[in-house]
This record gives sequence, C-alpha cells and structure tokens, in this order.
Amino acid sequence: MNVLYEQGLEDVAAQLSGMGYAMHAMRSAVAADAVLYVSDIRAALSATAAKGGAPVLCVRGMSAGEISSCIARRASAALF
Repeated sequence: MNVLYEQGLEDVAAQLSGMGYAMHAMRSAVAADAVLYVSDIRAALSATAAKGGAPVLCVRGMSAGEISSCIARRASAALF
C-alpha cells in the first residue's frame, strides 16, 4: 500500500514503513492509497490517488498505530 506523507512526518513514516506500508514523500509521482498531512492540505489534495481512491488523513497528534487503524478503515476524525 502506497502512502504519501507531508514533510516533517519522517519519524511516523519510518514507523509505518516498519508496519509494511510503502511510504513516499508527498511530492512523489506515486499513485497513493492514502495521504497523510498535518498542515499542507493543498499538497495533500493535489496528490494522485490510486484507482480505488485514497483517504486524505490529518494525522496531527496521532501515533503510528492510530494512523494505521485509520488507513485500514479508510477513515479519520472530523477536520473541524
């Protein structure tokens, strides 16, 4: 599963990589199965989604385990 992440989330990306996710920087030309961001919503929304779509998740304050759960169920908490 290809997951794009915003700059600054490298530590979480490393942990998710250890869980089996293929992690890529946000600006990568990879079709994303999920997109993780904290503040750069424009970059997150402009990412190329995989054929089945991709959840765009605000992961501020979330652990790698919580993020993994959100990706698995393709959901996240409300933005506002």
